[in-house]
Amino acid sequence: SFFAKRNNTPLPNFSRNQFGGSISGPVILPKLYNGRDKTFFMFSYEGLRQNTFSELTATVPTELQKTGDFSQTYDSSGNKVIIYDPNTTVGTARQPFANNKITNIDPVAAKIIKYYPKATSDGDPGTHFNNFYGSGVSKLNVDTIDARVDQIISQKDRFFVSYSRRNLTQPPTLYFPAEQQIAQGGSSQPQLSNGAAIDYTHIFGPTWLLDIPVGFARTFIDFKPISAGFNPSAELGFPDYIASNADHLLFPGVSATNYYGLGDAGQGVTRRGGFNIYYFGSNVTKVLGQHVIKFGGEFRVLQANDNESGASTGNFAFTNAITQGPNPNVATPTGGNAIASLLLGVGNSGSYTINSKNAATTSKYYGAYVQDDWKALRNLTLNLGLRYDLDIPRTERYDRAENFDPNAVSPLASLPGLAGVHGGTVFVGVNGASRRQFDPQYANFGPRLGFSYQVLPTTVIRGAYGIYFGPSIRSAYATVGSQGFSATTTYTGSADGLTPSVYLSNPFPNGLNHPAGNSQGLLTGIGSTFSNPLRGDNKVGYTENYDFGIQHQLPWNVLVEAAWVGSHGVHLTRSAEGDYNANQLSSAVLAQGTALQTKVANPFYGTITTGVEASATIPRSYLLAPYPQYVALDLSYLGGGYEDYNSIQLKLSKRLTHGLSALVSYTGQKQIDNYSGIQNVGNITGGIQDIYNPGAERSVSSNNINRMLVISGVYTLPIGR
Repeated sequence: SFFAKRNNTPLPNFSRNQFGGSISGPVILPKLYNGRDKTFFMFSYEGLRQNTFSELTATVPTELQKTGDFSQTYDSSGNKVIIYDPNTTVGTARQPFANNKITNIDPVAAKIIKYYPKATSDGDPGTHFNNFYGSGVSKLNVDTIDARVDQIISQKDRFFVSYSRRNLTQPPTLYFPAEQQIAQGGSSQPQLSNGAAIDYTHIFGPTWLLDIPVGFARTFIDFKPISAGFNPSAELGFPDYIASNADHLLFPGVSATNYYGLGDAGQGVTRRGGFNIYYFGSNVTKVLGQHVIKFGGEFRVLQANDNESGASTGNFAFTNAITQGPNPNVATPTGGNAIASLLLGVGNSGSYTINSKNAATTSKYYGAYVQDDWKALRNLTLNLGLRYDLDIPRTERYDRAENFDPNAVSPLASLPGLAGVHGGTVFVGVNGASRRQFDPQYANFGPRLGFSYQVLPTTVIRGAYGIYFGPSIRSAYATVGSQGFSATTTYTGSADGLTPSVYLSNPFPNGLNHPAGNSQGLLTGIGSTFSNPLRGDNKVGYTENYDFGIQHQLPWNVLVEAAWVGSHGVHLTRSAEGDYNANQLSSAVLAQGTALQTKVANPFYGTITTGVEASATIPRSYLLAPYPQYVALDLSYLGGGYEDYNSIQLKLSKRLTHGLSALVSYTGQKQIDNYSGIQNVGNITGGIQDIYNPGAERSVSSNNINRMLVISGVYTLPIGR
């Protein structure tokens, strides 16, 4: 690649070895059993060994910057970047460090900075961006076996038994030098999957067939980060409570804007769990004159057992803000640097989590269907069917689940100055509440309609419509929202963004939040940042699929087809895990500008005892959030999204004659992905008006119009004897 050549790295090697074999035949055990014509076996093995070259181009601090010397730091226009001392902030002004050098380096930051590898080049001219290049080998090893035995019991009865096993190992790709690899981030991600099935078939007669499948599948994962076992208190100088409270010892997550991030901060960096599916079904086929009727049902039990760590030794994010100036509220290309903020030990945000995710969830699924393929006329076939889907939402084995109720009246509303405070965590299985995290949705009927009509001997018209319910995100899942059974303490180096107040050397001076189970009720998680699903948000998503097409046979074996194909999705998921902050300031509040930084008396003082909201005074902005009792409220997997897809598809094909075949096809399609207005999620609109316009629709992606033309052909040359 360009970067490999620029860094004098040899041409990398790619290797892929895929090998295996299979054997099958009748089961014959000499002198014991002769299974010829009635018992058969099959066994196969496939292996994969793949080494793929991988490269990393990133920005790391220069050797001067690591010492606090930013005298040679420039922006992309060649202008010198000035580092301002946040401790000199007076009003809206700051003074720069003398000679652009930081001398008061935080002792923890001084040790962290040593884990950045040395730059491999000067990087981009002037700025030193993209000054580190690393290459490594990404390995993927897979072993798969399949075994099956078929038994013919009689002319009417037969069954098979099968077993499959897949073992995947994928160690992390290493880019850093050996002495600093522990801080690179990344993990090994092995997965072991096992599955077994039994299928029994009985023929009642020439027009009646019964099939009964039973199955089980399990996937086990055991993710381990590179830094597993790293003690940040002993190695980096963090306070003892950082390591002593960690459920997993890891290199903490350290991110600096525009620079490569160190350590393991994300959810699931350490993960161990088993995911099971039990399946039972029954399918019947019956021929009645011009009707072929199929009906049956299925039952599944889904289980997700998952233990994860994320931010279990803390994650800390650094930006230019605390070292920018001369006006600390105005960001400029030449003011401040994230590595400078790191060296001062003053982060912009962060958190520490105890027991990130521990869940053992179970859900059940029921499905039933009936389908009639009816030859109504000689030239008309109708397909009439109906399917019913019922997802019973999950329970958690130890009732470690909850959701966020935006309408609940908070107990904090009785405190002076907090009248009207609302919202809180509602736990399952408490005070007579159901153990299910969501209520079931029972009216999931999906019709299936289709027809095929031969208008002329050379012309056929076809059409179909169906409603298809997708798997519910409310079924057994690893992410359930477990705020009471995990605990997050928010880190903020400067509450007002102007003056430092909390340093890396003691990032949580007010102590850490600890899991309290469901004992705190609606007061759970106050003063912190947490993620939860939304109470009552239990709609099951579905799509309406439809198509209509005409097929006509022309002379010379030329076939022309035209079709309209589309779909419409409803109640689709419109956010991922914890990425929808419902506690943002409204546009009207943001219009107050720097007045939001004004320190005011904290009505939560003495009630909230940890984190940034535990101080006697706090910036006004915290009290003007929709849910002032929380630093941030991140909702997970919200419903309410929809999509529309429509396309016209044209195809002209010539069947093989005289050694020639040809195909010309065209597809013009339009995809619209919209999210419905936030009015569907209760009364939390006030804090997110700057993202969504309540009562209106907002497209989250532009309307995509894609056109595709495919032309292909083949000529087969006849060869004489």
